[in-house]
Amino acid sequence: MATALKVGETDASYGLAESLVSEVAVLIVGYRNSEDVVDCLLALSRATTSPTFDIFICENGGRDAYHHLVSVLISEEGPCRRGQSFGIALDDNTSRFTNVQRLSLRGRSSNVWVGCAYDNLGYAGGINAWLRPLSAIPTWCAIWILNPDTQPTESALAALHERAQSGRKAMVGSTILDSLDADHVRFRGGLSWQRLAARDVAIGLGELIDMSCNIAAVEDAMDSPSGASMYVTRWCIERIGLMDESYFLFYEDMDWGLRARHLGLGYAADSIVIHKRGTTTGSGRASVLSVYLQHRNCVRFVRRHFPWSLPLRVAVSLMYAFRFLLQGAPSNSRAAVEGLVAGLKGEMGQPKERMAQ
Repeated sequence: MATALKVGETDASYGLAESLVSEVAVLIVGYRNSEDVVDCLLALSRATTSPTFDIFICENGGRDAYHHLVSVLISEEGPCRRGQSFGIALDDNTSRFTNVQRLSLRGRSSNVWVGCAYDNLGYAGGINAWLRPLSAIPTWCAIWILNPDTQPTESALAALHERAQSGRKAMVGSTILDSLDADHVRFRGGLSWQRLAARDVAIGLGELIDMSCNIAAVEDAMDSPSGASMYVTRWCIERIGLMDESYFLFYEDMDWGLRARHLGLGYAADSIVIHKRGTTTGSGRASVLSVYLQHRNCVRFVRRHFPWSLPLRVAVSLMYAFRFLLQGAPSNSRAAVEGLVAGLKGEMGQPKERMAQ
């Protein structure tokens, strides 16, 4: 069995904790999608040796999902091996994990910390659950947030790190593709907010991958890196604070990016990340929940950053609802309207009643 670190435990080797966090902390939030996490870590195990990194996973899917994730990570075909007993101490009063285990990537010195969240903390909550204990350790200079259903190429992290340092960028985004052999781009760096349309759009969507790109123009257009691959410097976090957990899922990355925009957003074109899309939230009933949260949270986002455009955003959500009807998806249409109403009422955080349905 992998070595477990009990919440609140401090052993004789705690003084070594600082040496257990490298230059970059890779943060991954999972929800019962262990196969995605395994593929992501297999890709990370092939990353270039610089910068050094350690991996911190928050499993939001409960104790059974947590134990299953650990077991597949250390299986014979898995990307990890058992770790040593000493590690990062977590305060019983502030930790949001019921259990933490330390593993390491096969073939390299990167640690892999897997935490079992006491509840479904959402995306921002899962990120913050690790950022809080990490804030006490001075060795890391940046975090790299990855969706569990991504597969970064070998030099993806190195390109992000270089762009942040050379350009003094607070946050940096990657080139996101749907597959390694894709001809077209899904994202160049991240998202831009269309103020007159009250919606976010993917920069570079549909462009040919080998098409020349004006990096400065992309960075000027960016309002946030894509949450699928989001490199954030420590000094940025110290200035703007943690992610806003009130969104639970969707728009927390856009909110965070917009809060950091004045500090400088960057685009590392050579940082290639494959994003399978959709496996994080799933399909069917989860897809309906995703629609609900997207429209609920967009209202919250607009109220915070562009309150003058709220009537326009209401119209856009109703237009989406109508389009879902035309597409033969009445459940999604209803979810869009209900999400809109919930947003206008000020609902935030985990939508427990809908998740229990």
